[in-house]
Amino acid sequence: MNDKQIHHKKQKRRLSKTGLPPGTHIYTGKNVSNTPVIEVYNYASDMCIISEPTVDEILNLDTKSNLWININGLNDVNLIRTICDKFGVHYLYQEDILNVFQRPKVEEEEKYMFVTFKSLDWNEKNHEIDEEQMSIIISDNIVITFQEKDGDAFDIIRERLNSENSIIRNKSVDYLFYRLLDITVDIYFDILEKMGDYIELIENEVLSKPDNDVLIKIQNNKKDIMQIRKNIYPMRDMLNRLISSDHRLIDDKTKKYFKDVLDHTIQILETVETYRDINFSLKDIYLNAMSHEMNKIMKILTIISTFFIPLTFIVGVYGMNFKYMPELSWPSGYYIVWGFMLAIVIGLSLWFKRKGWF
Repeated sequence: MNDKQIHHKKQKRRLSKTGLPPGTHIYTGKNVSNTPVIEVYNYASDMCIISEPTVDEILNLDTKSNLWININGLNDVNLIRTICDKFGVHYLYQEDILNVFQRPKVEEEEKYMFVTFKSLDWNEKNHEIDEEQMSIIISDNIVITFQEKDGDAFDIIRERLNSENSIIRNKSVDYLFYRLLDITVDIYFDILEKMGDYIELIENEVLSKPDNDVLIKIQNNKKDIMQIRKNIYPMRDMLNRLISSDHRLIDDKTKKYFKDVLDHTIQILETVETYRDINFSLKDIYLNAMSHEMNKIMKILTIISTFFIPLTFIVGVYGMNFKYMPELSWPSGYYIVWGFMLAIVIGLSLWFKRKGWF
């Protein structure tokens, strides 16, 4: 599938909601065949119970202790609606959970907060960024995460929840919420590090052997940088709002952790802008290198033409069909002309070498 077909497919999914009333539940992503997986971590300072309940069991969960409910897969619209209705999530936010093109944001309600953002991953094979929609509901001692795909970077949180001396166990769920955001932002750092190595590789190719493939890599790299930039700016705004929020679900002691994540997003933004400038300069270097190669070719062709202009003139003169040309009757005329032409070639060669043209 080429880029035009991919773009058309995305456009088709975007337009699939056109004309429908607000709150219409339609999954706009591509992972329509995977069966959603639910995992629940029921934890307190002295215990952590892990389970994979059915929908009916979730509806009857004991919410007295802290809960982390994680749903992998958004293609089952009825499942998402049932879980959200269970915890009183507004239908407009349910629509945002299912809409994978939703811009990162945070919304505050009386009993819960809704956050949605993009989780990114670096594809080593294609040297491009994979994007995944993630939404979080945080309520009284409950955190619900909705992920579009299987697999995530939260295994370290799962390990900490299984640890008896875990800080997460001894804090309220807003700390778990912070850790989820922190890990997501840390992945941005990892992607930028790998992207920096890739930019260095492209730079070496530009300086050593520029070709059309290098230009394509530079252009694709530009799209990846724009993708990070597009997602990290609203992430920064989201964190600013969480820090300034007076919602009861966000403890003042936890806000200092959100400030740390905010600092990381600012560092990412600065790095992204630096990479953006470097990528622009790589394109300029590539164009200059190609122009230099073209100038070298034109220089060689010009030198060759300069050699042949006087030779062509000489053979043109003696190729004229006049009957009386004195030189034609000379016994050694042929050799004299050849000697004269060789002298011209040697003379021009010495002159070009003296000028440093080759």
